[in-house]
Amino acid sequence: MVQLRRHRRPLAVVGLAVAALVVVLTAKALDADDSVADPCRPPSAAPPAEIALMPAGLSFDQIGTVTRVRRDDRNLMVQAFTTKPLDEVTVLIQDAVIAAGYRPAGMDNEGFEAEVFFNSGSYAAGQARVGQYGCEGRWDIDLVLLNRDAVPTGTTPTTTTP
Repeated sequence: MVQLRRHRRPLAVVGLAVAALVVVLTAKALDADDSVADPCRPPSAAPPAEIALMPAGLSFDQIGTVTRVRRDDRNLMVQAFTTKPLDEVTVLIQDAVIAAGYRPAGMDNEGFEAEVFFNSGSYAAGQARVGQYGCEGRWDIDLVLLNRDAVPTGTTPTTTTP
């Protein structure tokens, strides 16, 4: 019986060592997960090649950081973020888009999100949406503008009458 107790002791020590190792490895794994990108950490700025896609006169220098710019045949899409107050940023966006040759067409500010609308000639030409999507103190901006070069000049929009 004494011999049986001697064999249990080393097994118990090995069991405790394995349990301690599992706890340490689990703690390290959880710590590694904490180092994964924080969703509220400011995103990286868009590369210069993307910024170059923006139309002449359109600058977000006074607004915030542009994080992505895409362009297709008909639209320009700009994503950005700012830490400026919502009321201020909507006016700054309007000024920036006007400087690029678009006309203001209205604004809707609900205090927790806002939209700014634009025209180009007789066309509805875009919208900026500003919202706070889970990151306190940071406003995300999604701007979509009609590529003015894609709008045929001298054409009149068609209207239908009932």
